[in-house]
Amino acid sequence: PENLFANNPKVIDFGSTFEGCSALKSVPENLFANNPEVTNFYGTFQSCTSLKSIPENLFTNNSAVTSFAYTFAECRSLTSIPENLFANNPEVTNFAYTFEGCSALKSIPENLFANNPEVTNFFGTFYGCSALTTIPEKLFASNPKVISLYRTFYGCKSLTSIPENLFANNPEVTEFIGTFRNCSTLKSIPENLFANNPKVIDFGSTFSACSAL
Repeated sequence: PENLFANNPKVIDFGSTFEGCSALKSVPENLFANNPEVTNFYGTFQSCTSLKSIPENLFTNNSAVTSFAYTFAECRSLTSIPENLFANNPEVTNFAYTFEGCSALKSIPENLFANNPEVTNFFGTFYGCSALTTIPEKLFASNPKVISLYRTFYGCKSLTSIPENLFANNPEVTEFIGTFRNCSTLKSIPENLFANNPKVIDFGSTFSACSAL
């Protein structure tokens, strides 16, 4: 119900609160509206395999959040992500495996992370999103502090191309380990894809098993 947490203004952690609620089909938009001090949404809706959509203003009043790790991981019925989902979460540093295993997800909004300047890692954020066909060129344009893109798009088997300027504004990145591993329909790599990433020390398995290259 929408007012479930309405009288709990001091909550700081919603880690795994609804994890594994496999019959949950929808979430009320104002569920966390009265919880301004929350810092952690780790795995909150992980493995909610029937969840088909996310309300755009779900996290609007949660400006103190630092982690959205695994929040919607394994939500296999999720087909889209609202563009302004994280628009009011400027303190987030961690988007590890946020949408991992969302196998029905077909697209990513270009401005999804536009208001998250403090992010340092995108570990496996879209790992196993096997229906994803494209990546917006400016997806990481507003995330200058990112250090790791470890397995970010690992197993995105429907991805056929990568935008040349995808990492153009991420000068602090040190690793691209397995970033596009097992993207088995990827046909080409842009020449200047890593031109603005001078601090990288590890390209281990970046394009491993990209059998269509």
